[in-house]
Amino acid sequence: MIEIYPKLGIADGLCPCCKGSNQSTSALYFQGMHVLGKYTCQACNLKYFTGLPSGHMAHFPVSFSSDSRYQLFDQKKAAWLADPLIHSMKDKLGAEGAFQIFNKSSGEELLLVNCLDSCFGHVFTKVWNVYKEKDRSSSRNIAVLIPEQCRWLLSKIEVEIWSVDMPLKSLSEGVVGLDAWVKNQFHRFKMVLLHPVFVHLDHQQMDFERILGEKPFDLAQFDQGVPQITFVWREDRFWLANRQLNWLYMFSRKFKLEKIFNPIFLWRQKTLLNRLVKIINKSFSEVNFVVTGLGKSTDFLDRIKDERVTSINFEIEKRWNSIFSKSQVVVAVHGSHMLVPSALAAGFVEILPKHKMDHLTEDICRTHTGRLGLFLGRIVDESTGPALVALHISSMIQRFHFVKSNLETKLV
Repeated sequence: MIEIYPKLGIADGLCPCCKGSNQSTSALYFQGMHVLGKYTCQACNLKYFTGLPSGHMAHFPVSFSSDSRYQLFDQKKAAWLADPLIHSMKDKLGAEGAFQIFNKSSGEELLLVNCLDSCFGHVFTKVWNVYKEKDRSSSRNIAVLIPEQCRWLLSKIEVEIWSVDMPLKSLSEGVVGLDAWVKNQFHRFKMVLLHPVFVHLDHQQMDFERILGEKPFDLAQFDQGVPQITFVWREDRFWLANRQLNWLYMFSRKFKLEKIFNPIFLWRQKTLLNRLVKIINKSFSEVNFVVTGLGKSTDFLDRIKDERVTSINFEIEKRWNSIFSKSQVVVAVHGSHMLVPSALAAGFVEILPKHKMDHLTEDICRTHTGRLGLFLGRIVDESTGPALVALHISSMIQRFHFVKSNLETKLV
């Protein structure tokens, strides 16, 4: 835990100019997703910011001067985190947000868990820390800084909630007025500690029914009724199953040409999905197909139930969670949008892009262990077409009973 009130301790970050470690503390600053310390280097007298080791900043340290002339971070591994932060601080960016407190508490010491993030999947995994801390010490005062649209993740736990109501994507730019508002809450306590907010906790130790408000698929019901297959749709990451198109997608992202090429990618993804449905229909007398996700720029075969939306709220989240919990298999391209579906569905097929290889398993919350976990969790290459994806799905559904019954066989 990091003490941030009434005083801020010395950070581990190095001076971005001389790499010196001797520093004096100046102040604390809540940017939004990140909590920063303002320091002065005792060797070269540079005033600079260092990210406190909480959340992803614990894995990817960042230090920079206020004019961004001096920067210190891993250029290969941490640019995705550091560049938006430094840009927002240099240009004094920030989006307006509305702040509200729920379940106001009192006491001498407060533990603050910062779950603000522009990515829902990151918010979701950060929230796990809240449940772990509360289970470890139920009497501890905990405040959770969280986007308003994700507040429902805390509906089953008694903690003080500091809600920030603004578009999720805007959080990377920083939040106007957040720093003063948060510090004003500190005066109710004698000491405030910042939680390290681990981002890769063991998901198999989490109670997802408690967090998500939906019971995961009951494997005892796997063979009962009509099987359901759910595809989680995205319009910024695509299933293309073509090396040339995969290259073109990466090219369009690098040179910010998505608006030009995305219609091609959307058409391709829709075509592959429709093909997948036709192939699977040949293996089953009856099967239900559902598509969830953000974006309504294309349509599908009539036999596919379209549950996509253009904007999301708590009611939509609840409806989707219910769909996932009734799905024998969910299918999607790798991404944080797979966390909740893989936690609730019986099984999954993930399409893994080559450039996401280092992030393998970060988006999976499979609760099954051993051979059954391997059987119900399939990861395929980005070039995999609908025929092979369909083969995986058919195998999982048709051979589930055989595999499970064999695993449950007891020696006499």
